Amino acid sequence: MRVVPVIFLCAVLTVMSVSKARGQDLSQSGRNMRIQKLVRDVLGKTVTLNFKASEPRAGTLVRANGTEFVLEIDGAEEKFPTQTIRSLTLKPGFAEGILVVVSSALVAGFGLGAATLAIDEVSSRAQTVVAIVFGIFGGWLGYESFFQEVEIEFP
Repeated sequence: MRVVPVIFLCAVLTVMSVSKARGQDLSQSGRNMRIQKLVRDVLGKTVTLNFKASEPRAGTLVRANGTEFVLEIDGAEEKFPTQTIRSLTLKPGFAEGILVVVSSALVAGFGLGAATLAIDEVSSRAQTVVAIVFGIFGGWLGYESFFQEVEIEFP
């Protein structure tokens, strides 16, 4: 009669250990999929890897998979295990700079148009001043909106 409870206990422990291992596999595969999606967009760009327990390292992302990131630092490739990485930081690039310039030009044009429509017989000096002031304001807005570092955290 004692055999049945022992068999039942062994069966329960086996099922619990299998489900726990399967849960770890699912979370790890989710992390791996996120890393692979990230690599498609960031490959070849300059990134900074922020570690859980050490100083950040910056370099060009050469490749990454579920187990490691490979950065090119000063012409040499260095491998970093994904389990030690807390987050990845992307610095703004050329496209973000273009967005800042475009937002500055658009806001300057808006200010110039508003000044021309709102005030009768506006002098060219006043139009220039309004366009410069609004352009600076638009550049500041564009910088604060687009030209920022992006930090991607890993679960």
